[in-house]
Amino acid sequence: MGYKTLIHGTIITMNDDSPFYHDGMIIIKDSTIESIQSSDVSKAKGDIINVNGKILLPGFINTHTHTHSPLFRGIADDLYLMDWLKKYMWPAEAFMKEQDAYNAAKLSCLELTESGVTTYADQFYYSEAVAQAAKESGLRAFIAPSVFSRPSPETDDPLSAAQAFIENHINDKDSLIYPCIGPHAIYSCNTETLKKVRDIAKEHDIIVHIHISETMVENQDSFKEHDLSPTAYLEKIGLLDCKVLSAHNIHLDDHDLELYKKYDVKVSYNPISNLKLVSGIMPYKKLKNKDLDISLAMDGVQSNNAFDLLADLKTGILMQKMHENDPTLLNAYEALKLITINAAKCLYFDHEVGSLEPHKKADITMIDTHRANMTPLHLDKFEMVVSAIAYSASSADVSDVMVNGEFIYRNRQHLRLNRENVKMACQTSSRRILEQIDYFKT
Repeated sequence: MGYKTLIHGTIITMNDDSPFYHDGMIIIKDSTIESIQSSDVSKAKGDIINVNGKILLPGFINTHTHTHSPLFRGIADDLYLMDWLKKYMWPAEAFMKEQDAYNAAKLSCLELTESGVTTYADQFYYSEAVAQAAKESGLRAFIAPSVFSRPSPETDDPLSAAQAFIENHINDKDSLIYPCIGPHAIYSCNTETLKKVRDIAKEHDIIVHIHISETMVENQDSFKEHDLSPTAYLEKIGLLDCKVLSAHNIHLDDHDLELYKKYDVKVSYNPISNLKLVSGIMPYKKLKNKDLDISLAMDGVQSNNAFDLLADLKTGILMQKMHENDPTLLNAYEALKLITINAAKCLYFDHEVGSLEPHKKADITMIDTHRANMTPLHLDKFEMVVSAIAYSASSADVSDVMVNGEFIYRNRQHLRLNRENVKMACQTSSRRILEQIDYFKT
């Protein structure tokens, strides 16, 4: 790949030691950042790309999603979580085939890229098809095969399928696919299954990606069955000894918070999904006070309806400010950490991504400042620039995305995926599935 230089950009590094360059340049060697400095064309190397008028940030990181979800966009809105899952989502997913998962995952990758996401953490079945879609898109993907104690649309033995996926990818050091394991939740996995997940995760030193305390019903059922909260139950069976990435984390008591701190549970906050399903508001302040790593994510399109990480970030942080009656709870720069460096920490990958600095991967998202919603904007004012990203921008302002030193999205054009072909394939899969479902026919 050689050298390339991005010059005359406004750079937010998310590295607290040198967070901002008003007129900066990034020199990239192959897949890695070699240097970041003030613009000086005499020091540029390789292909010189003028990015004047654009804000450059670390590629955004989405720490919780389900990439099959575009198949079910808009078909089961306005429901409570358990009704939505048991009466609509799971019955619909039963008609999925591997090709459908592949088609849907490619559409997710298309939309994630347009949202500025360069790395995402997925939990679903048909993981090989999902991984293939991610590879074709050029995105970096932490893929956790979903595990249930019942058959899935893919297999009668989800645990064995997960283990096979992990073993197939664990030693592929040159890939952008990072295998994890995804026990869905304590209400869909029994104790035996969760213990096996624990053992697999420890054997391979991989992330356990799980939903915890998303609803009050989940907590109530856990106390009835185990006489423990979901978190305390997971501690009892030893699963918290693993690298745990937990989605939702809404209904946590003081003891749960202590356990999160003790085991360094990584937190994925999913505000739009939680609002739509009326699941509750995650206790951000209490979790932050425990010095935990917290990220913000979009969940799946079926419970969010769109992938627009900046729009979700704005809603998520404003919701927390209102919930705590405190506009100073976190500022715009701290908010951006939720989708960059803190998100990288939640994936145990902050040594490689999450900030722009030498020796890290050249995963870069660029924001165009020329649209009306970004005006007026004085690019020499750090506070104004981070405010524009956190409070004014949306995915429509994302103009370019680079992963591993390669542009996969440039001037709002996909370089890896054919947008129309991807959309048509997913449309076909969605129609085939929905025509078999009684509630859609009516």
